[in-house]
Formats: sequence, structure tokens, C-alpha cells
Amino acid sequence: MNIDGKRSGALLAVILTIALGLRLFHLGERVVWFDEANSLLIAEARPSQIVDAVLDDVHTPFYYLTLRWWQCVFPGEIGPRLLSVLAGVATVAVVYALGSTLVGRTAGLLGAALLSLCPLHIWYSQEIRMYALQTLLVSLSFLFLLLALRDGRTALWVGYSVFTALSLYAQYTSLFAIVAQGLFVGIGYRQKLRAWLLAQCVVVILFAPCLRLLVLQTTRTIGESWLPPLEIGRILAFLSLFSGAYLGDRHARFPSVAITIVVMVIASAILLRRRDTRPTATLLLLWFCVPVILLALQSIGHDRFLPRALVYTAPALALLAGCAAIQPAGTATRATAAATVAVLLVANLYTLQSYYFSENAWVKSDLRSAANDLAKEFHTGDIILHTSEFSYRPFEYYLGRDIAQGVVTPPKYLSHLFPVTGDGQLPKSTTSFSRIWLVLYPDQFHTDLAEQTRDWMNQHHHFVRPLHDSATVFIGLYDRRDPQLAPASE
Repeated sequence: MNIDGKRSGALLAVILTIALGLRLFHLGERVVWFDEANSLLIAEARPSQIVDAVLDDVHTPFYYLTLRWWQCVFPGEIGPRLLSVLAGVATVAVVYALGSTLVGRTAGLLGAALLSLCPLHIWYSQEIRMYALQTLLVSLSFLFLLLALRDGRTALWVGYSVFTALSLYAQYTSLFAIVAQGLFVGIGYRQKLRAWLLAQCVVVILFAPCLRLLVLQTTRTIGESWLPPLEIGRILAFLSLFSGAYLGDRHARFPSVAITIVVMVIASAILLRRRDTRPTATLLLLWFCVPVILLALQSIGHDRFLPRALVYTAPALALLAGCAAIQPAGTATRATAAATVAVLLVANLYTLQSYYFSENAWVKSDLRSAANDLAKEFHTGDIILHTSEFSYRPFEYYLGRDIAQGVVTPPKYLSHLFPVTGDGQLPKSTTSFSRIWLVLYPDQFHTDLAEQTRDWMNQHHHFVRPLHDSATVFIGLYDRRDPQLAPASE
């Protein structure tokens, strides 16, 4: 079953409009959180400073430089989110092209529709981070690989190398996708293996400026992780994000995990039973499974298994279901495939209402409104004291760098990054400050610090009044009484 070009173009336009609308919907409700604040603060620096700053990061300067130039045209808080929004919508269009190349226009339309409704993809299509851009570049890499394998033109191989290198610049975990591509070529296109290896040589040359940076960053971060040891539940929680759960959920939901696994099994079985669609199943299963397996293996000693590092696998699952649903098999098989896609669509539509409208202290906190309240009350001679860098960073963005503020227990000093983002240290001389604004905010690494700091402040300074008091953020005003501004850091 296929659709002519004119009708498929019209349907694609509808899908892209829906994808854009879902990624713009409630965009202003999202509040800058710690990682996003880091993105914005780094992007404010000069290019040379950005390049130096990432020596203490785990990313290349590519996204931050892109964001810096993007903000020249689209400033503010919404502007940077639009970069991810447009990258997300563009990925939906690329998925259509991939599905059309693999099986046909109908498969492309179904795959694009499924990705347009994927909660995990929508989440990162609204975030001021590099993951939506990475997903777009990885998808383009797969598209050009397919075209180059089928056509063989040099221009297509060059396009493949360029997009593959750019995907590595966007995020190092794109390397897992390259491994999947190598396995696919080795399994189904051995006669093209030499051309693929030559293309990888070009990728290495294009990525060469960041190879030294990668080595330095890897050396610094070996043996480090802020996550608890990897458990199977975290992998299941990741699978649940494709069919019924969203990132605000802390645990895997059994129905959602079951739906994802059933969709994969049924779609794979349908595609693998036919000789002409086995390469499609092989490619999409490798695209999805290899990065998950490799990241899980990398996380055995020190957990790095984060959904954001695997967002780029979302197009593979969408295409797997879309390609299987239109296969000309028996009535029962076709009905099963259609029912599977319908269940996936319904599960994701259900999830989206939770995603948009449920409370979420992570990205829908009242940090922005709290910072606005404080900006109206802040006077010369005041200082802001944070118990967590998770409020300090967003306040730096919302209030600017000129306002005096610091963290009770500042993070370990990073000599390259902190000159750009701020180090959280309180001023060395504090005699000029007569009023203290205390900001209490949850911190998973210092769970008792907020209460301990509040008790210390009440004993050593005079509490005047609360300014902002909610379930997540408390801001209180103190008149200074003690020469010591804050409790001694750990």
C-alpha cells in the first residue's frame, strides 16, 4: 500500500504542523533548570571562552557556539528553545524521508506521525540542550547512509560523512549510532564496506579538531558518575518513555514497558519474515538496540544511563512500527500491526496530557516567578544566599551576573568552566552586605542542607519576612546580625 506524491505531501504537511504545534504548546510553561542555565550562561561567552570552558564539560563546544549565534537572532528564553523545536520538527520530516526510502511513503507518514507524538522526543524538542539537534543529525546520517548504499554517488557519501561528523560534534554518544551503522553495512552490504570505511576516514578528519578534547574530557571523567549504580529498572524506565510514560515519572510503568516491548517484537517479526524487508528490520533494530546496549555496558561500573543520551533512538522505533504496519501480509497479521500502532498512538496521546498539564518540579518549577519576585525587592547592600547550585544557576540567568549571590556549599572549583558560568563562591569581603536573601531549593546531593542552613540563619541573623514560599522554593529576608554571613561550607 502506498500513496501518491501529491497526497503524501499534503499529509506530511499536516503531520509537520501537528509536530510543530505540540512542540510549541506550553513552551512558555517550561522554566530554565540547571542544565539549561548552563547552556545559556556558556553561550553568552565569547567563542574562545566557550572552547576553553568545555574542557571541564562532557560536551563539545558545537552546541554552545550554535546557540550563541542563534540567540543573536532569537534572544530571550523562548528563542533558544525554538532551536530545539525546529530541530525536532525537521527530524519528523527526515523520518518521513527515511520511511519512504526504506519501504514507501505510507510507512514514512506513519513513522513521522508516531515520532511527532513521541513524548520523549517532544520533551527534548523543548529543552535548551543539544539532544534534539543530535537526533536530527543522527537521522540525517542514517538517511544519507541508505541513499549512498543504494546509489553509490560520491556526493551522498560526502553528505553522510558530514552529517555523521556533525552528530559527533553535537554529542559524543552518536558514536554508538556509527557502530550500529557499521554492523548494518557488514551484515547486508559487504560489497560497500570499503566505501563505508573510507567515509569513516573522512568523519575522523572532520572530527579531528575535537579528538584531543575528547581524550582530555574522558581522562577527567573516568570513574565519575553522580548516578547510583545501574539497575535493570532504569533501562525499563527508558523503554517506558516511548509508550505511556514521560520523564516526570520516576519509575518504569509496567504497561508502558510492555507496550514498547510488544511493539518492537511484533514489528520486527512482521518485517523479518519477508526477505525484502529484512534489511529494514535489521537497520532499525540495530539503530535502536545497539546504543541502548552499549550505553548500558558503559554504565556497569559507573552509571551514565540517561534517557537524554538515547533520544536519537526514538526515530528508529517510530519507523519500525510504521514500516511494519503497511506490510501486505495476511489479514490477521495486518490487523495485529494496525492494533499495535493504534495502542502506541493512544498511549502517547494519554502521556501528552500528563506531560503538558501535570505538576513537575523539575521543569515547571516556580524558579522564574521566584527570581522575578526577588528582582523587585533586591537593593544595594543585599546578597542572595543559595543552599543549592540548582537554584543558583537559574537565578544567574534570570537575575544577571551583577547581583551578588553564592552557594552555601559551592561545587568543586572547575578552572575552565566556572570563569564563564560563575563558581558559586560567596564574595571574599562581605562587610558591605546588610541584608541576606536566603533561597532554599531541593538538592539531591545535600538533602538536609536546606533545613540546617535555615536553622543556622535563624540563630545568627534576624528573620524579617518570607518573600516566596512554595512547595519547591522558599525565599526569606534576613537582617544581618552576625559577622559570619553564612554557615561554614562542608
